[in-house]
Amino acid sequence: MHLVRWQDDYLVGDETIDNDHKTLFRMINEFYDAFAHSRKRSDLNRILIRLVKYSEEHFQREEKIMADHGFPATADHHKVHEELYETIFALNKRLENDPSPLDRDAVSFLKHWLVDHILKHDMALGEFIRATKKAEPKAEQPAA
Repeated sequence: MHLVRWQDDYLVGDETIDNDHKTLFRMINEFYDAFAHSRKRSDLNRILIRLVKYSEEHFQREEKIMADHGFPATADHHKVHEELYETIFALNKRLENDPSPLDRDAVSFLKHWLVDHILKHDMALGEFIRATKKAEPKAEQPAA
């Protein structure tokens, strides 16, 4: 069962970032599948812990790529990453400590945070990388 479906429209144009995003889609779908089939809280928690950890690692990789390319909005993007991470972490803590079942709003957040973040923030990074690559001078070919 899929909560989110990968589309090539989500490709940023950086292989590392795109592969990370595909992995995040799979992990969110794994969580949703467990949620939809009313699996044990411990199963949901285990999946969400992996999602939290992977998200943090992804954000670090993405921010390094931003810095390597001189992306001017890196600081703002970092703040967005911190907010997303804190929200995912809070959802994880809620799952660990609150005996009430997760509501659809929590699952809806997982659906929208990734797609919205990619389309709003990461696409700007992809456009910047493509523009800087086009602007780079081409190496001259040696004379024959």
